[in-house]
Amino acid sequence: MAKFKQVPQTFLYRKLLGFWGNMVKNYRDDCRDDDFFDIARNCFDHDKAIELIEVAYTEKELGEMRHAKSRGNRLDFSDSLDDILCALWNHERTRDKCRAVLDAMREYMLADAGTSKDIVETRFAELKRVLKLDDLESEILMLAYIRDQTCFSWPLRVEDREKSLYYAMALDRSYAEVARAMSPQGKLLKFNLLDGDYDFCRRTLGGYMDGTTDETIERRFYAIRDDSDVLPWEFYGELASKDGEVLKRMIVASGGKCNILLYGAPGTGKTSFARSLAKELGRTAFEIKQGDDDGKNMKAEARMMGIQVCNSQEDPAGSLMIVDEADELLRGTSCGFSLFGFDFAGGKSTEKGVMNAILDEMKLPAVWISNAPAETMDESVRRRFDYSICFERLNGVQRIAIWRNQVAKHGLEALIPAAKVEEYATQYETSAGGISTVLANVKRMAPSAEKVDELVATLMKPHCKLMGVKDSHAFLPAKDYSLEGLNVKGKVTPERIVKAVRNYLDVDFSLAAEDKPRMNVLLYGPPGTGKTEFVKYLGKALDRKVLVVKGSDLLSKYVGESEQNIANAFRQAEAEHAILFFDEVDGLLQDRAGASHSWEITQVNELLQQMENFDGVMVAATNFAKNLDPATMRRFTFKLEFGYLDDDGKRMFFERMFKTTLTADEFAELKYLRNLAPGDFRTVRQEQFYLGDEVSNKDRIEALKEECAVKKDGESSSPIGFAA
Repeated sequence: MAKFKQVPQTFLYRKLLGFWGNMVKNYRDDCRDDDFFDIARNCFDHDKAIELIEVAYTEKELGEMRHAKSRGNRLDFSDSLDDILCALWNHERTRDKCRAVLDAMREYMLADAGTSKDIVETRFAELKRVLKLDDLESEILMLAYIRDQTCFSWPLRVEDREKSLYYAMALDRSYAEVARAMSPQGKLLKFNLLDGDYDFCRRTLGGYMDGTTDETIERRFYAIRDDSDVLPWEFYGELASKDGEVLKRMIVASGGKCNILLYGAPGTGKTSFARSLAKELGRTAFEIKQGDDDGKNMKAEARMMGIQVCNSQEDPAGSLMIVDEADELLRGTSCGFSLFGFDFAGGKSTEKGVMNAILDEMKLPAVWISNAPAETMDESVRRRFDYSICFERLNGVQRIAIWRNQVAKHGLEALIPAAKVEEYATQYETSAGGISTVLANVKRMAPSAEKVDELVATLMKPHCKLMGVKDSHAFLPAKDYSLEGLNVKGKVTPERIVKAVRNYLDVDFSLAAEDKPRMNVLLYGPPGTGKTEFVKYLGKALDRKVLVVKGSDLLSKYVGESEQNIANAFRQAEAEHAILFFDEVDGLLQDRAGASHSWEITQVNELLQQMENFDGVMVAATNFAKNLDPATMRRFTFKLEFGYLDDDGKRMFFERMFKTTLTADEFAELKYLRNLAPGDFRTVRQEQFYLGDEVSNKDRIEALKEECAVKKDGESSSPIGFAA
């Protein structure tokens, strides 16, 4: 390249000439790419080269080459120097003379190269030291960099699988040792120094090598965390006083290696807790980077290199390494899951042997943070952690604490008093990160006191929508809802159920001699008959939050995680003193006699055990009671069958929902509609509201007929009975 003629880069120039000289010595075939001689064309005088050629060759040999049949092999001194040298090389009989000419040219160029150091040489030495590369690995990386940055080319087009052979020629080393160093098990590929094509990986080292950035190799892969905005340790309450105290003692006692795993639901404060732990210990937090300077995510291999660099460079006594978003690193290749009788892989992962070696070789205490379930990690990886904390989805009590802490952190106590904190925590069931982001923006925007509610809602609602957080206000009964008119079969009416649940919540069973009975309620019957609406009514009547869980929310592709999700739902409801409502519970409590997979049985067992020990109110609803496991029935304190409306119920719902009065003829027509449910009236009312036309009772009855027509014939199943 022209830059060698004008501003030679001393180190690269010398190394380039060395590698090129080795290729000249070791390559034996024809040259099919005259770019191989670009270094001579760019850096050597044309006339001087002709002099060397005329001395080395006889006039007869030159004459034969001038009259070669092939244009590519025909010698013409008026051509560019790369074409001349390529023609000389491809005359196999006199190739040794060509080598002698090229060696002489290389000696002249080396004499002009100089010996002073430059930034590239310094950076390579630092890279070799920090990454603990041996001489061969360092030379391979250097050659890859020279091929990327200079005019060095192979004498022919080389397939990726052949590159190790040509590297061996240019390095003048054996093929076997070069192939080993360039294998997937070697540092060059493992650390992403070479890419998948065995070329220099710009993405990993970028401007570091040529000095366009002043940061050290360490700062390429991990950063020193500024602790100025870290939450105080006491903000974590019980987590700090219990698990936190154990961690502090363990890290100090370890003297170095101590692997800690924080895992669980995203947005639950794992990263914030790790940073506060470092500050509480008076240690520097070194965070392994997740992205490069261009904002692109780092590959797992590059992050593993950062971990090992940090591990080798920093002081174990004053450091705490934090590896955030470690899901891909910790997920073992052998760890998958079973579903419907088939085995599936666990997604993107690292080789578990590599990860195990890294964990075993740690010298620094390290906190590894993952949003993935524990089951996605290979057992051999999991058992290498000295301590682990599962961060579950935030419950109401924790959200209140986080709102309170973040309000104090941002100095917003005057704008957001304690009563508002509880209101926001109840209304917006978002993560710690979401709360922090919203309050940071509230502080920056500095609203007046009367505008705070409006601004918090403006910022929080789109965030909740983005994160898929449901509006807690959505689970409320309709304004005109009433228990009157429902067709609930059996001796225990819905009104008495509400009273029974209230009594259960009010009694202090710790003072009673007898065991505290369960309060598990089963609602069953056809769709639309009022089961879900009754649960909404129950929550409002008792002033209790209803935690709604569908079977589909709990079922997981990972073996064992469905059972964990079930247990977590009960724990969350108990912590928030909420009514736990399992909607469409048949998927979770199906009859074990018909199970064909072990996980179908274990999830039923888990749910039954939780129901047995739950210290709260649990309500389950199903459209298919006959499909439930028989053992579940004795665990329900009350069982309510919701049937289609009787005649009185039809009239009551019609007149209340449509704000009208039926004539005798209209009522007679309404009575003959089969399988009419409360939900049908709401559907028709919404349909006709949006149409906006004037609607008669006849139109409404016709619309109800259509709703009934799409249902299967038949009344609800026979009563199950009641147990107290």
